[in-house]
Amino acid sequence: MAKVSIITPAYNCKKTIKETYESIYAQTFSDWEWIVVDDHSNDGSFEYIKEITAGDNRVLVLQTPQNSGAAVARNLGIEKACGRYIAFLDSDDLWKKEKISHQIKYMQENNYFFTFTNYDLLYSNGKIKQHRVKYDVITYRTLLKSNHIGCLTVVYDSQALGKVFMPLDCEKREDHGTWLDITKRGTSAYRLDEYLSIYRIGEKTVSSNKTKMMKYQYRLYRKHEKFSVIKSVWYTFICSINKLLKKY
Repeated sequence: MAKVSIITPAYNCKKTIKETYESIYAQTFSDWEWIVVDDHSNDGSFEYIKEITAGDNRVLVLQTPQNSGAAVARNLGIEKACGRYIAFLDSDDLWKKEKISHQIKYMQENNYFFTFTNYDLLYSNGKIKQHRVKYDVITYRTLLKSNHIGCLTVVYDSQALGKVFMPLDCEKREDHGTWLDITKRGTSAYRLDEYLSIYRIGEKTVSSNKTKMMKYQYRLYRKHEKFSVIKSVWYTFICSINKLLKKY
C-alpha cells in the first residue's frame, strides 16, 4: 500500500500536465501513488496522461462520466486512494523534489494529522515570488476569516481523520470547505515553514467578476456552514477584505 496518495483533477491540461507529473516523479520520497482524474476533457488530455505515464504502475488514470467540476474529480480520487496520507496537486502546479519527504517527516515527528506549507508563486512572465503563510497554526476560527491554506501544499492523515471528501455545496470554494470540515472537529492545521510547492498565477487566479467571487464565498458560509444571512454576509465581508490585503 502506498503511503501517500496524490490526487489531481485534470481538465484540458495537455500543456502543463507533463511538467506536473515530472515534479511528482522526481520526489525523493518514492512510496506514493498518483491518481489523476480527468474531468471529461475535450482536448485529448485523458489519452495524453495515459501515454506519458505508461509503464509507471504507481499512476492510476481515471475519467468522470461527464464534466462535473474539480470537487467531484478529487472525490473520485480520494475514494480510490490507498495511501495513509492524502495530498493534492492540480494539473498545472508543481512540487519541489523534497515536498513529500519533508512534510511526512514533519507530520510523523510531531504527530500532526493536517499540515500545509509555504509556496512559490510562478507568474506567466517567469517571475517567481515566495508566499509565506503568516500563521504557524490555523484553526477553524482562523479559516472562517480567510483561506490561508494552499490546496497544493496540504497533506492530511486519513488513518487518523478518515477520508475527508470535498463538499459539493460550495462551488469554487470546495478546498476552503474541506479545511473547515477538518478543523471544526478540533484538528488544527500546522505549517511546515518551507517553500515546497509552486503555484502558477494565471487566469485561474484573477477573477474578472468580483461580485461572483463574493457570491461563492457567501454560499460557503450560508449553505455549507449553515450560518444565518447576517453572519454569512459578515464573514464574506471579512474574507473579501483579507483577500484584498494579499500581496498577489
